[in-house]
Amino acid sequence: MKRAVRVAPWLLLLAALLSAQSQKKTESFWAKLLRISGVSATPSSLRGEDRVASGDIWWVTVTQKAVPQRITRSGEYNSPVFDSKGENILALKGGDLYRVPVDGGPPIKLHSLTGVSKLVGLSRDDSDQLLVIAQDAQHLPSAAFLSIRAGTRVRIPHNPLSNEDKVMLAHLTGWERDYGNTRLYTEKNEKEGAGGTIIEFRDVYVKRAGDPPINLTNGNSVSSSQPSLSADGQRVVFIRGER
Repeated sequence: MKRAVRVAPWLLLLAALLSAQSQKKTESFWAKLLRISGVSATPSSLRGEDRVASGDIWWVTVTQKAVPQRITRSGEYNSPVFDSKGENILALKGGDLYRVPVDGGPPIKLHSLTGVSKLVGLSRDDSDQLLVIAQDAQHLPSAAFLSIRAGTRVRIPHNPLSNEDKVMLAHLTGWERDYGNTRLYTEKNEKEGAGGTIIEFRDVYVKRAGDPPINLTNGNSVSSSQPSLSADGQRVVFIRGER
């Protein structure tokens, strides 16, 4: 009995140390993700409401009163991101990865991506590496690097017991994006409809340090979401839903 009493405090200390360790972020997981364009070093676990599951791809310049340009007509696209040169947009459609020319050329199917739900952004170190969100073996969201050329994926391991890793994953599955001094996000707007009804919709905003936010989409009752910034910081691609 006396020995059990002496060991118990050490067991409690060990449990406390293990518990504290489980709260810390996985350094290799975070180091890899912070090399991705649009991923914040101080992510929030809060996720904004997204009224747009899929739709057509649009883009707009980051200026006041810019006019958005539509580049697809068939709908059903989601998670658009610019490629490294800004000449094409990569997006998901029906579980497949497409390359969509910004100049309006025909979309090209690149790969079938079973289990991939979202494209996040390109690596700043390798323009062939695209961060995606996919389901793991337990059908939970996980991060992975996708080779655009080959279509192969490499999962990025994280600690499922780490609160900080969980917050980062929640950030990746949301649509707020942080590009240094530039932040992209969506916000709810309202307008009066027929018979005094209120129509709610979401617009894409850009906020640069020291400047007021700019409403880039001005949907006028049509929601826009899933924004991503080009590498030169001059254009934003997004998905607009149907009326």
